[in-house]
Amino acid sequence: MITAETYLDRYLDPLTEALSPEVARRILQLTPDEKVVARVQQLGEKSNAGDLTDAERDEYQTLADLGTLVALLKAKSRRFLAQNSS
Repeated sequence: MITAETYLDRYLDPLTEALSPEVARRILQLTPDEKVVARVQQLGEKSNAGDLTDAERDEYQTLADLGTLVALLKAKSRRFLAQNSS
């Protein structure tokens, strides 16, 4: 079975063609702000305790999906820079 991450990775493949070294380096610098990190931690603790509401579960999943997207973008950026280093 192919995962959502695999489909997303393939979907984003054309992005690599549009990258420049500067853009790739900027993508690698992406970090969530403190409020997002705190919210993920809060939701994670509630999830581990089995106390998430349906809305919180959806929010937690959305944040996880966004984390996956950023991780894939960073991987593509690293690969691009490695292949295009001078």
